Amino acid sequence: MNEGLELKERECDSLDIEDTQRSPEATTFRVSLGFDAPIVSSLPDIHSSEQEKVIIVERQRKISFTRSCHEIRSPCPSSPSTAVNSRAPSPVRNYDDINSAHNRRLMKWRLASGFFALFVGGWADGVTGTVMPYLVSQFNLTSVLSSSLFAATTCGYFAGTLSIEILIKLLGKFHLYDTGNFWLISKFLSKQSHPAPYRGHSNLKARYLLLVFASVVHATYFIMMGSRAGYPVIFMAYVFSAFSRALLTAPLNLYFASGPKQALGFGFRLASLGSVVSPLVCQTIIATGVPWYRFYYGSLVLSGINILFLAVSFRPTEKEMALERRQDSAETVVEDNVRVAVERSAADEEKECGSPRYSVPLRIHRHTRQGAIRRLASMPYQWSISLFILLYCGSETTTQGFMVSYLLNTKGAHPKTVGYVTSGFWAGISLGRFIWGACIPSFSFAQRKYIVHACIGVSVAVHLTIWLVNSYVENAIATGMIGVLYGPVFPACLTMATDILPAEVLMVSMALISSFASLGGAIFPLVAGVIFDARGIKTLTYVTVPLAAAMASLWTLFPSRLPAQSQSNLA
Repeated sequence: MNEGLELKERECDSLDIEDTQRSPEATTFRVSLGFDAPIVSSLPDIHSSEQEKVIIVERQRKISFTRSCHEIRSPCPSSPSTAVNSRAPSPVRNYDDINSAHNRRLMKWRLASGFFALFVGGWADGVTGTVMPYLVSQFNLTSVLSSSLFAATTCGYFAGTLSIEILIKLLGKFHLYDTGNFWLISKFLSKQSHPAPYRGHSNLKARYLLLVFASVVHATYFIMMGSRAGYPVIFMAYVFSAFSRALLTAPLNLYFASGPKQALGFGFRLASLGSVVSPLVCQTIIATGVPWYRFYYGSLVLSGINILFLAVSFRPTEKEMALERRQDSAETVVEDNVRVAVERSAADEEKECGSPRYSVPLRIHRHTRQGAIRRLASMPYQWSISLFILLYCGSETTTQGFMVSYLLNTKGAHPKTVGYVTSGFWAGISLGRFIWGACIPSFSFAQRKYIVHACIGVSVAVHLTIWLVNSYVENAIATGMIGVLYGPVFPACLTMATDILPAEVLMVSMALISSFASLGGAIFPLVAGVIFDARGIKTLTYVTVPLAAAMASLWTLFPSRLPAQSQSNLA
């Protein structure tokens, strides 16, 4: 008898059955069988009412189904495979594992290539003010036609913004069980040979192909500008440049935001640095007697390095692609299992009762497949930030685009040195962004808001000095000071958008903000050009001072504390 009791005790010990939770409705047991077994996940929260039961499983792809009945019973069998597969991996914003030395090194290379891409974008954008007098002279442009080049930039940015979601969906397609070279274009242009449940989407693949495509398009800008083929070609060159920058900056900004804290600000500082260096180089080349268009042909070297750098560094590794395939495969299996189980249960009810007791369909929510632009349309903060950016970039572009012509015609500036004023403006912006990026980790949400407000307020006073003080030297220094004060504004707006808006819409949100920035950089210079044709270039300050004042007024309307909804999203 004693030996039998000892044997039973040993059997109980080997099973190690522990009652972990006991309630009137259910009891959960944990059984250790002496070998690795899959862990059965606990049921998610069930929100119920007297009339209907809604079971919501929180995953990257949310699965929910509704039924109205008097008796609730499980829609699918409680099998180990279903329970295990329901634990789909949580979505991650960045696939680089910072705990791995290899991936840390890969992240550094990707950050470096992204920074260089923004530098090249700033290089192309910052030289406009320096070459504008030569464009006007060679192509006999009026103020309105020269201002329309900024409108071309807007067209390109909006085209890029509206295309980015479509391109991401197209370029990211892959077959879950194919093992071919993912980067081949024929893969996503070929006829679909697999049913829809076995086709996945790779954000890594989409990002890689999008960056390479955009960098190649950006190279055509330098070719078209250097060709001097006429005003229509110059106009289209600005369209292509803005289109490519819209496609480049959205995924790069999202990658920077998911990396080190200061990466996003550092990227903007390097973009500003490119805008500083290019006018200096261009003005120096022109001063030595080299034609202005040779600058663009020389810039093709930087563009080629940019294409190669992005193509090598952002190419996804096999480990990254395997991780995405496992996630997509697991989620697809879960959806298929639940769908089949629900339909089978409904069929059983129909056989027993003549009609199903509860209603199918199964509603599968995929945030990644919803239109991000449609979601952003219902977010007031998105449009408030976009409107402010429109005013800011209108003021910035009008100031740097026409200040050289303004000083030449009203303040007696020297033609061989006045081009450096544009470099001073962009140098000020770079300095402001470097200071902002170094100090931002120690600032709270409210402190960032008040600091930017102070910068905008002081910039209004500096704009007034350009209007009222008749001195070329003072106006040149004031232009550089405006750049310093404007430096933190744009990255602060993007930081605010990152803090307030949901993470799943940030890529399209940043592209939309950039489009409004380009729109502001086109509308207000165009208005200024019309005024200049009617009243002369001396009326530049009639545009810049009111714009700065409008920025200061609008910034007061932004919250000084992080909204409660945004805090819950971050939590």
